Amino acid sequence: MTEQPAAPTRRGFFRRNLSALMTTAVLTVVATVAGMTWSSQRAALAGQEAQINDIEEHLAGVQKKNAEQVNADVMAALGVSQNRLSTDGERIKSLLSMAFTWDSGQSYEAARESLKSRFGLTENETFLQSFMPPSRFNEDSQGRRYYYIDTVGLNSALGADPDIEVVDVKAGVYIYAVLADVEVTSDAVSQNKASKASVTAHRRALLFVTVDAQCKASNLSGVPVSGETRHSG
Repeated sequence: MTEQPAAPTRRGFFRRNLSALMTTAVLTVVATVAGMTWSSQRAALAGQEAQINDIEEHLAGVQKKNAEQVNADVMAALGVSQNRLSTDGERIKSLLSMAFTWDSGQSYEAARESLKSRFGLTENETFLQSFMPPSRFNEDSQGRRYYYIDTVGLNSALGADPDIEVVDVKAGVYIYAVLADVEVTSDAVSQNKASKASVTAHRRALLFVTVDAQCKASNLSGVPVSGETRHSG
């Protein structure tokens, strides 16, 4: 038997499938071009997004700078000294930390006495009357005191840094509004191994304090913003 040449067979195959082969080739080219175009568009979009983010950050920076300048201009017009704000702010934080940090009836009374001696507060001050009244206690025949605070196991501490804003300035006397956060916890944290969060109450207080040119704080008063006013008994 004589074998037929292979070339005509291949030519016949290409003639029969020429249309399909051309279609496949065209689709391959289209897919390649589309992929390149999509990648190019994606890169372009990413570049545009980066430019937009840069512009937004720049505008935010400009707005913040302008706001700070406006605030500085207003403060200057009111005769407010930035050095005084810084110095008075630290003094106010010290005052609040002293007032709201105690863990026993004895330390509570010590805090009250420190406030009176260091900041010149008297028993007639609204703050001492409403926020830190004298702690109630029972006394035995030997003169030992048993404080209500110890009976219920209360502890107190100043929370996050207070927000301090100057509201009035007259002849070197600054009046501040202060929003303070106070954390009140229970001895159950250590006694019953309870989580701190489960026995912690947050009390927000709006306070007002006057600081004169000699950095003496006075006229300390305020009201609770959330929760009840804390009383010692």
